[in-house]
Amino acid sequence: MKEYSYSIEMPHSAERIWAAMNDYEKWPEFAKPMVTGISVSNRGNEIGEGLVRNVHYKLPFGLKGTSIETVHDITPGVQYTYTSDGGTVGTIRLEQLGPTSTRLHFHEKILMKWPFSMFEGRIQKFIADYNRKTMLNMSEWLAKHPEYAKETAEPTLVA
Repeated sequence: MKEYSYSIEMPHSAERIWAAMNDYEKWPEFAKPMVTGISVSNRGNEIGEGLVRNVHYKLPFGLKGTSIETVHDITPGVQYTYTSDGGTVGTIRLEQLGPTSTRLHFHEKILMKWPFSMFEGRIQKFIADYNRKTMLNMSEWLAKHPEYAKETAEPTLVA
C-alpha cells in the first residue's frame, strides 16, 4: 500500500471549493484529462454520508477504468473520506484561511491488487500527479467562473 499527501492554497472560499467538489457534473470540465465523468448510484443521507459515486477515468496506453467510491466521515463544508471498492482510502479536508482563501489537504492510501501491485510505485505516482493537477484545475476553473457559487450540489443518480 502506497500513501501520499499534499496541500494546496486556493484563492477561493471553502464554500465554493466544497460546492465544486460535490458538483459531479462539473468534474469533467476541470478534471481533464484523467476523469471523464462521475455518476452517482446512491446519494446517501441528507449530508451525503454513504454516497456512492462511480468515477470514470483514463489510464496510460489508452486504457479506461472505473472506481466505485463510497463517501463517509463527512463534516459538511470541511472534509470527507472516500473508500473505493478496491480498498483505496482518501481524505479531503478544507482549511479556511480567510474569506477568499482556503488550503486543501489531500491524503490517499492506494491499495493495488495483483498484477497491478507489481507496478504500485509507478501507478501511485501517476495517480498522485493527476489528483494534484485536478485540484489545481478546479481552482483555475473557479477563477474563470466567478458566477459559480452553487452552495449545494445535487448529484444526478445513475438511471
